[in-house]
Amino acid sequence: MEIKQLQFVTFDADTATEKDFSDAIFIQLANFKENNPNDPPPPTEMIHKQLSIMNQNPIFKPHVFLVYGAQGALVGGLMMGYPRTDSPDYEQQKHMGFISPIVLSEYRRQGIGTEMLRYAVRHLQENGKTLLQGETNSDIGRAFAQSFGAQVGIEGRENRLYVKDIDWVMIEAWANTGAQANPDVSVAMFEGLPEDADIEAYSALYTEVFNQQPLDDTEGLEITWTPERMRQVHQQMSEIGKTDYVMFSREADGTLSGLTEMAHNPKRGHRIGQGLTGVQAQYRGRGIGKWLKAKMLLYMRDTFPDVEFIATQNAMSNAAMNSINERLGFKQYKHSTLFKINVADIAQKLES
Repeated sequence: MEIKQLQFVTFDADTATEKDFSDAIFIQLANFKENNPNDPPPPTEMIHKQLSIMNQNPIFKPHVFLVYGAQGALVGGLMMGYPRTDSPDYEQQKHMGFISPIVLSEYRRQGIGTEMLRYAVRHLQENGKTLLQGETNSDIGRAFAQSFGAQVGIEGRENRLYVKDIDWVMIEAWANTGAQANPDVSVAMFEGLPEDADIEAYSALYTEVFNQQPLDDTEGLEITWTPERMRQVHQQMSEIGKTDYVMFSREADGTLSGLTEMAHNPKRGHRIGQGLTGVQAQYRGRGIGKWLKAKMLLYMRDTFPDVEFIATQNAMSNAAMNSINERLGFKQYKHSTLFKINVADIAQKLES
């Protein structure tokens, strides 16, 4: 296929045709099946809904392109994300853009990925971006990024814990030990969002815990979680049928000190996503994190008996969390790498 025949067609969820949606869903499913060959794919109506509301993302403004070759053949897709100008973190993030190119397997090794990158770099330059970051969980993607001189920003891993392998005796012991060691601390749970009286404190706790994760050599990944942003994310999750479950700890003086979250969607009832877990720095060393995780697992066991596994993602450098997860029985399922490179450097590389 001659690269000059490639067409980049903007996919805007607010104006897209059903063919546009069909092609975008096809790309998403092909990419999912390649990276998760043993998992049932998400239902198409769920992907359709995710695509239809992506312009509502409260953190990044998406720019999505469907890529076509000779005779209109769909060869892949390109997604870019820029920080929103109304974001509280915009000043620290305004120089960067994220990209995610996907070339369908039958069209690889024809220079299409390079042309997607060239197109993305022009788009980044036109929008005043000086740093490009992108993530891949495949060896092909890693080799492609490194061939252009991209540097590793952070290495990550998706870990999975299969319910059949959980040591429930240990989990119950963690829950009991946590309660005994912290008699003045209460643990409670909410679905979706906390009570209005707690949402300011919860947003502050979430921001601190989120940003205490190791970010290694990345840039601009810190996020300020305002109550409004929390509400926007909750609304998006609800629209695709997903519910967030949060177990949190409250100190004797009312301070929210730690949290752990899981997300469940009945449309993908075989799995649960383990989200953020963390404890404010001044309350660590008391077993609160293990207590919260144990209480959440016990809740999951009693509420979602059909769940087969729990999936979570952590930086490989997050030694404390990886240690807890490994004791729980989590095992690495996939390896991801987030790369970064200056836009000027990759533009020069593409011209050489």
